Amino acid sequence: MTVTDIPNIIDVYKSGSNTDAGTVGHLTDAQQQCLKEMWVKILAHFEATASKPIKVTHSQIQPDSLESAGVAIDDADAVDQWYNANLEQAGDIKTQTVRDKMHLNGVREAVVPGAFKPLFSDEQATRTFANTFWQTCMLYSNPDSYLLMFLRATSWKVDVAFERLVKSIEWRASQAIDKLMWDGDGSIHHKMIDDGLIVRAGKDKLGNPVVIVRVKLSIPRERAGGIAEKFAAYSLEQTAMIARSYSERATLVYDFTGFKRENMDLTFIKTLLNMISESYPQMLSVTILHANSWLFSGFWRIISSWLDPLVAKRTVIAKDINELQAFMDKPEILTDMGGTLEHEYKYVYPTKEENTKMFDIDERLRAEIELKTAADAFFETTKEWIAKPKVGGYADQARLQAAAAFHAAALRLDPFIRARFLAERTVC
Repeated sequence: MTVTDIPNIIDVYKSGSNTDAGTVGHLTDAQQQCLKEMWVKILAHFEATASKPIKVTHSQIQPDSLESAGVAIDDADAVDQWYNANLEQAGDIKTQTVRDKMHLNGVREAVVPGAFKPLFSDEQATRTFANTFWQTCMLYSNPDSYLLMFLRATSWKVDVAFERLVKSIEWRASQAIDKLMWDGDGSIHHKMIDDGLIVRAGKDKLGNPVVIVRVKLSIPRERAGGIAEKFAAYSLEQTAMIARSYSERATLVYDFTGFKRENMDLTFIKTLLNMISESYPQMLSVTILHANSWLFSGFWRIISSWLDPLVAKRTVIAKDINELQAFMDKPEILTDMGGTLEHEYKYVYPTKEENTKMFDIDERLRAEIELKTAADAFFETTKEWIAKPKVGGYADQARLQAAAAFHAAALRLDPFIRARFLAERTVC
């Protein structure tokens, strides 16, 4: 699938159904062959990197102040001592996290436990490629879906798709995305999440969840360096988890209503676009830029040059409610954008009760073993599928059953290895 092969996005929405071409169960013989070749490369990479763990560097997604100071969050005395000695830092609006705010407000018991432990016996300071790969596959209903995203994004060029997938896994490992999601809201910049810079509200005409970036709330001078990158990664990982229940797609809306010069946050927008292209390709059904101002025109000239060609084909500018309605029905569009969907954003803080399974070490271990067993089974059935002489017959029964078992095990393990986020504790 090349750029010219992609159907017009407006026509897709007129049809009323997502495009299934190139997805699990909807592959041509040639695409199945590409998938097989991709798996051959990945399985070989498992062996080649088995003794070469990826170092956690936090080069882009920085740890919060407590973690940087080496304070274990499950050590109540050490945490109290740090906050007592660093009240000014904890209260600084440019760096203050949700955890800081909660602790200073006297609700520290609601913060998730600090005894983070990577999956499959990985070390705190390193992650193996294989373990990170399988944990990433937990975001999808079938491990094949993860590979197919990269294959579609690279027009079925196996070598290019493989290189991009490897780069994405290395990024996830080096930035400890697993630890980011374990901490949940706790390590995220308080003002960005409290203001609701990114909100989940409504569905598009294809039934995909809509995620909205309210650009007017992004003010770079109100936060320290590195904050935007962490928030972007956290938001995209959440979006992938939400999309898992909706054909693994979501719609992204940049709402430029009330956009001013102080909102020209090129760093945040570029970071978001790069992360989508490099680690979440094909996740977005469409990207809508809701804007109608001369200031946006200049901004668009800059950011349009950053778009991957395939992403650009699925990016549209909607100047008013009429143009938005090509993709979303009026009752699914926020009143701020001319629709009738009432959605008063209010940040609801985490509670200890919503994350009780994160404290259950024994059950987590059982669920982890179940996932490892399921991953091994899918690994073996994939090797057998690759060895079959004919490409046809994607629906290999044993492999389909192994994929379903992996997905079930992933859902069972999920509440033990990450904190709940806002969209899971409120009705959207």
